[in-house]
Amino acid sequence: MTIRHHIGDDTLMAYANGTLAENLSVVVATHLAICPKCRRSLTMMEDMAGLLLMEAEPLELARTERELAEVIPSRAEQESLLVASGAANSRSYVDTGVPVPLANRMPSSLDDIPWRTLVPGVSHFPLTWKQAEGEKGALRLLKIAPGKTLPEHSHSGQEVTLILRGSYIDELGRFQAGDFADLDDTTNHQPVADTAEDCICLIATDAPLKFSGFFSRLLQPVFGI
Repeated sequence: MTIRHHIGDDTLMAYANGTLAENLSVVVATHLAICPKCRRSLTMMEDMAGLLLMEAEPLELARTERELAEVIPSRAEQESLLVASGAANSRSYVDTGVPVPLANRMPSSLDDIPWRTLVPGVSHFPLTWKQAEGEKGALRLLKIAPGKTLPEHSHSGQEVTLILRGSYIDELGRFQAGDFADLDDTTNHQPVADTAEDCICLIATDAPLKFSGFFSRLLQPVFGI
C-alpha cells in the first residue's frame, strides 16, 4: 500500500494532546494503524511536547509522578501496542477487514455491512461514538459505486476521510486505499469513484456539510451530514 496523503499537522497535534473530537480521533487512529510515516510524526510531536514541558517545569517531579511517567505509554505507544496485539477482547483485522481502532465499532466484516442507500450508487452506514453535549458531527462508512459522484459540497467545519478500499478523485487530487483527506471550511469538492470497484471510506465531520445547488440542498436531510 502506497500512502500519498497524510494527516494534517494541526489535526495530528490535536489528537496527540487529546483535544480532537472522538469521532475524528477514530479516523485518525485507524490511519495511524496503517501509516508508519504518521506514527513517526506523532511520536516526534509527543517528544517535542515533552521537551517543552521539561523546559517550562524546572522543578523536579515528585517520585510518584516520575513513576507514572515511566509506566504510562505515550499516545503513539498505545496505538502501536493496540495494533500489534489486537488488544484483549478486541476484534481483529482478520475478522473485519479493517484496522483495530475501527474494527471494534463494526457490526460485521466490511464485506457484510448492511449498507443504507442515500441516493442511487451512494450508500452509508452510521457508526456509534461518544458525543459530547452540544457537539455536532457524524462518523460513518460511505460507499460510492464505480463512476458515481457525490453531490458537490463544502464544509462548515472539519471533515476527515480515510479511504479503506478503491479510490476517488476530486479537486484536490486522487485518493486511494490508505490515503487520508483532512479538509476544513475552505474546501469545496465533488468526489467521484474512479475505479472499477466500490470506493469505501471512513468519514467523520464535526459540523454539517454544505451542499451546492438546489437539488443537492434538498438532499441534506437525507444525507444527514
